[in-house]
Amino acid sequence: MIGPLVRALARRKTPALLTVLETAFGFAVAVHASGLALHYAHAASVPRGIETRSLLLAVTHRDGPSLASRAEHAAAVRRDVEALARVAGVRGAAEATYAPFNRTHRERVEALSPGGPRALAWMLDDRGGVAEVLGLAPLEGRLLTPEDAAPAAAGDAAPAAAGDAAPAAATPAVVTRALAARLFPDGRALGQVVRRSARQRPLVIVGVVPSFRAALGPDPDAESALIAADAPWLGGTLTYLVRLAPGPDDGAAARVREALERADPRRVALVRRLDEGVDLDTGTNRGAGGLALTLIGLMLAVVFLGRVGMASLLVAERRQAIGIRRALGATRGDVARLVLAENALLTTAGLAAGAVALAALRAAARAAAPELEVPLDPLAVGLVAAALWLAGMAAALLPARRASAVSPAEASRS
Repeated sequence: MIGPLVRALARRKTPALLTVLETAFGFAVAVHASGLALHYAHAASVPRGIETRSLLLAVTHRDGPSLASRAEHAAAVRRDVEALARVAGVRGAAEATYAPFNRTHRERVEALSPGGPRALAWMLDDRGGVAEVLGLAPLEGRLLTPEDAAPAAAGDAAPAAAGDAAPAAATPAVVTRALAARLFPDGRALGQVVRRSARQRPLVIVGVVPSFRAALGPDPDAESALIAADAPWLGGTLTYLVRLAPGPDDGAAARVREALERADPRRVALVRRLDEGVDLDTGTNRGAGGLALTLIGLMLAVVFLGRVGMASLLVAERRQAIGIRRALGATRGDVARLVLAENALLTTAGLAAGAVALAALRAAARAAAPELEVPLDPLAVGLVAAALWLAGMAAALLPARRASAVSPAEASRS
C-alpha cells in the first residue's frame, strides 16, 4: 500500500515536498514555542521565599562630599536608621549595598577542604539587621550582627593570605539552605570555611536561613544566596531595606523618603517597593508565555491552511487519474481513503523531518542565547505532534470529499 502511494507522490515532487517541509517547519517552531511557553510560565510562578509586599527599597544619593571613612559611614547609617524608626508604620530598617531582586552579583564559592564542592551563589551583605528586615529566621546557628562587620572593615587594608583558612581571619557569613546543601551535602555547614572568587578573605558560616530567591528570572541558582558581613563601600550612596507594618499604607513610601531627606538635606532619596522589579519581571514572563502560545496557535492555523491548499492542488492535478480509477470500479470511499492515506504519509514524513529541524533550531537558539535554556517536555512534544497530525488530516477532508465527487466521465477528458 505504501509503495504505490510513494510512487504516485514521487510523480508530483514539488507539492509533496512543500507539504513535508511545511509540516516540518511548523512542528519545529511549535515545539520550540511550547518550550518557551513552559520556560516563561515557570519563571512567572517561581515562589519568592520571602514576604515582599511590605518591604521598601530606599536609595539615597548625597549631593556634596562623599562619606570618606568607615566611621563617617557608620554614623550616617545610625542616624538614618534612627530617623526611619520614628516613621509611622515602619517596623525595621537596615543598610545594605546589595538587595534581593535588585543590585546583587554572583560569585563562585568553594569549600576549603581538598576537592571541596563548588557552587555559584548570589552575594548579599548584612552588617546587622538585614536578615530580620527580610523576615528570615535562622534554621541553624545565628544571624549576622554589627559586630561581625567590624573585623572585616578593619582588615580590608590587609587581607588574609590566600592559604589562611583560620576562622579568626574569616568574615562571618550566613547561607541559604539551598547553598548549604550544594556546598555541604552531609548537612554540616556551621563553622565551615569557604572562599569566594572575588575576594581573598575567607568566609566562616555562622548560620543557615531558609532559601529565598535573591535574583530575578528562572535562574536555577537564584536560591543559592550567601549573606556576608562585608565592609561597606564608601561614597555618596546609601541603600536601605525598610520593613513596613502589615496592611495597605499608600503613604509609607513618601514618609520614608521625607524622613531620609530631612535627616540629610544634602541628598535625594528614591523609595519604591522591593518587589517592583519582580512584578514587572513576572508580568513580562506571563506576556512572553502568552505570546509563545499565540505563536503555536498561528503555526497550527498556517499549517492547516497550507495543507488545505496543497491537498486541493494534488487533487486538481489528478482529476483525470481519479476519473480513471472511478471508471475501473473504485468507489467514492476508495478515492477518499486514497487521498487521506497520501496525506497521512506526507504528514508523518513531515513530522519526522521536523524532528531534525527541531534539533537544528535548538542548536541555533543555544548558540545565539546560551543563557536561555528552553526546556523540551516530552508531553508537550507529543501534544504538538498530535495537534499537527490532526490538523493535517483535517485539512485533507475537504479535498478528499472533492476527489470522491469526481465522476468516471473525467477519464475521457483530455
